[in-house]
Amino acid sequence: MNPNDRQNAESSLLKKYAKYAHVLQKTKWAREFSWEHIQKICFYIEPVIAKPGAIVFKEGDTDKSLGIIVKGAIDILKENTRVSTLTSSQTFGEMALIDGEPRSASGIAVKETVIFFMTQENLILLTQADPELGVQLLWKIAKLISQRLRQTTGMLVDYMGEY
Repeated sequence: MNPNDRQNAESSLLKKYAKYAHVLQKTKWAREFSWEHIQKICFYIEPVIAKPGAIVFKEGDTDKSLGIIVKGAIDILKENTRVSTLTSSQTFGEMALIDGEPRSASGIAVKETVIFFMTQENLILLTQADPELGVQLLWKIAKLISQRLRQTTGMLVDYMGEY
């Protein structure tokens, strides 16, 4: 590849990641991150567009990735029963990303949905490249898992109180 072709390819790649960063920056999820960190995160994500009715992930899948919904909505199904609907700025897959265990539910796109996926492998690469950002990202994921556990505990207590 000659130097001009290489330079054009690099420029095109940087524009692509800058576009991702602008999209991610508009979400509530990215509020805790600096512009520089948002740009770095985007080098480690893969965007996916899911059409309405598309299966985004299935219960039992062993995919080790986190999904950040940047546009649209996903129904979360447990044994074919809708338990939740996630919308823009919400995430799924925190547990699968961290522990690698099979997915505990399925996700179906409600409408056209744009999702930024980060794999466990890319999270490790990001953390090696920028340990401060890696810790910040892991801290955010830990807080999300903690919040969900508190919600689930509250729902369980309410359910148990009915009997």
